[in-house]
Amino acid sequence: MAGRGLALYLVLGVVGLAVGLWGAHGGSVVLAVVGGLLGILGFGEVTVHGLEEAAHAYGLRRYAAGVLVNSLAVAPELLLAYSIGSRGVAEGNPELVELAVLSVMVSAGFNLAVLGIVVLMGRGRLRTPSEASAIELPLLRAVVAAVSVIVLYALVEAAYLGVVPRDPLEASLTLLVFFLVYILWVVRAGREPGAGAGGLGWAPWLLGGLGGLVAAAEAMSAGVEGMVHGMGLGAAGLLIGLVGVAPEAALNLLAAARGRREEAGFGLIAATSATLLLVYAVLAILLPLPLDRYIVYTLGVLAAGLWLVQHSIASGGELDKNEAVLIILLSVSSLLLLARV
Repeated sequence: MAGRGLALYLVLGVVGLAVGLWGAHGGSVVLAVVGGLLGILGFGEVTVHGLEEAAHAYGLRRYAAGVLVNSLAVAPELLLAYSIGSRGVAEGNPELVELAVLSVMVSAGFNLAVLGIVVLMGRGRLRTPSEASAIELPLLRAVVAAVSVIVLYALVEAAYLGVVPRDPLEASLTLLVFFLVYILWVVRAGREPGAGAGGLGWAPWLLGGLGGLVAAAEAMSAGVEGMVHGMGLGAAGLLIGLVGVAPEAALNLLAAARGRREEAGFGLIAATSATLLLVYAVLAILLPLPLDRYIVYTLGVLAAGLWLVQHSIASGGELDKNEAVLIILLSVSSLLLLARV
């Protein structure tokens, strides 16, 4: 990232954080949400810059570095969702806890729709690099299997016991272990031979960006409760999820338009997988998360979408325009249905 562009994002983050905190303490829902969102966008890019510098310092090849950055770039969503969810726990409001997780999974579903658009750009094909086949396919299969187990568990518990079960700790820990193994695999497979340990010039950007994200997420979460007052849970989750993922989606579409379609496309796949393996798993471990109709529905949709992606990559080595249309239709229709429930 150019120095001037990074400075602009840093300024955006600081200004957004100031506006968000002012709105949160002054009781202005609009200022808290808008300022917090701008703070998350600005400090999110600073955090990503720190990750990119760390990948470069430790000699990761371009594809592995891209996967690592996109997998860990879900940190803003994790921090925002945890801030909203912990506020719900503190206030005794279970709907805020559910809303936190639901909004994150809406973001993941929207990422799949953007993936379909990226495939349609250019010649309507997204070829799979050899590194992607070796790294992504086993992970996608593991994600689909693990999420399907959680969905089946919730359905069986509801059918036979007539209760809304909590997400089982064992399942969430399994997802988190998958993610850690995946990151280690990417780093080991993607490192240039003979690359040494780099410096720590990336650390201030990464730590400073994460610190700003925590504060911006807290400011935004203060305004979320007032913004969604009177809305249905599905519609509220859809609104917050789309607002949160819009900057990331725009950046990936711009990258695809500039000729970096493979990087954008597989970055979106990595981010979607990381949402389930890292964000959902951490939230389910830290928060009392019910597996009700909203959560189970979105988990099932994401599993179906990721299964379609991995099947297309495994069978043809690419995503074509027909598969892209199916992915877009699945994602958009599921999001629209969510707003009605």
